[in-house]
Amino acid sequence: MTHGLGGGGRGLSGGLGGGGGIWGMHLHHHSSEGRSDCCVDSICCIINIASILLCIRKMSRYLRIALLWIYVATAVITTGLLISINVLGTNKFQAAPTDMRKVQDQVNNAFCQSLTLNSSDPFEAYTFDREPVVDPSKIEQFNTSYFTSMTGDTNTYWGFYLLKGSKAVVVSSGDELISVFIIKGSSNLQAWIDNKGSCNGCYLASHVTSPTFTYTLDVSQSDDYYFMYYSTSNYVIVVNVNVYITRTLYDVSSATSHCSYRPSDKPCSLDISLSPHMNVVYHNGGNGLHDRIDMWSTCKSRVWMYMIVFALIPALMTAPVTFLFWKYCKDDRSQENLAVDSEDNLPYNKF
Repeated sequence: MTHGLGGGGRGLSGGLGGGGGIWGMHLHHHSSEGRSDCCVDSICCIINIASILLCIRKMSRYLRIALLWIYVATAVITTGLLISINVLGTNKFQAAPTDMRKVQDQVNNAFCQSLTLNSSDPFEAYTFDREPVVDPSKIEQFNTSYFTSMTGDTNTYWGFYLLKGSKAVVVSSGDELISVFIIKGSSNLQAWIDNKGSCNGCYLASHVTSPTFTYTLDVSQSDDYYFMYYSTSNYVIVVNVNVYITRTLYDVSSATSHCSYRPSDKPCSLDISLSPHMNVVYHNGGNGLHDRIDMWSTCKSRVWMYMIVFALIPALMTAPVTFLFWKYCKDDRSQENLAVDSEDNLPYNKF
């Protein structure tokens, strides 16, 4: 479950895709002169590297080879660090009771040997060798209530991740000065926030509320869904929201491994295969301790894969280029020739 608040077009609190956070709106101004300088520097850098690799720039073979290995090492280290930042470390996110979804952030089948899952509430974890399939015959009920007061140019929303075939019924109080928008996907949510609803195609439907407002959402595609309440009233309006969700679940009969977690147990550790089709799925219990569940995952690196990708392969690719440099790129002897010419022009050499 995701919850967010906003007002006055200045900012919004809440999270996208199952996590809480702070959303701020910042404007950055870049002068055209700054962009031109950046482009010039980039072009010059590319030309400089190309002139060295193509043996156009005059220099000794030792220096040319040294620069080649420095450039390769810099590129490899930078790429490795970027991948490590996106894969390794702890990924914190939030979930709701009865949530069932794939773990997608900070997990990579090639670079993760195993994934450790932990939570503040009980959950079940599964691994699949292929895309998990939704079983429409397996359903789970989840009901929750919210209370808020709205006035002026403000908005508040609640979001849920729902699998295909699920149904969500929203019953709330309201007023003709409060509208509700049904939004699919975190990118559309952000588009709505940036434009205050004045965005083409960023929401599925919009309705003016009433004291007995009801809306039914039939989910045709698995995704995050948000119920955004937006007020234009000059006075305070109290809003009570009741959400009744009938969730479909994945068919776990084809799962390749399974782990049950309780807060007093050790975290679930799941082996990750090299198959790009493998998925890790978690399912929170309906009798959890909290309405908003904190979860976190940690990827254990596959060390030998890092060694192959960022050490062995670059070395094997750079070694032949080094040989070509040594064989075909001649040393720059212009300074030596200049010194010889200078000696020939000395007075004592004329006698």
